[in-house]
Amino acid sequence: MWSKKTFGLIGMALGAAWFVANVRHFAEQGFVAIGMPIILFILGVIYFRKGSAEEN
Repeated sequence: MWSKKTFGLIGMALGAAWFVANVRHFAEQGFVAIGMPIILFILGVIYFRKGSAEEN
């Protein structure tokens, strides 16, 4: 089973990649285009930090 730290890194990577892919649509769709990727990235950061705290 993967740790929370690993899932956090995956979430941050996917959120960042999705964000970069959707930035070009920002002018047309506004925050709808980048809202979900930002949420995914933030959840990845939270999981990464929780995984770091559990290892100590």
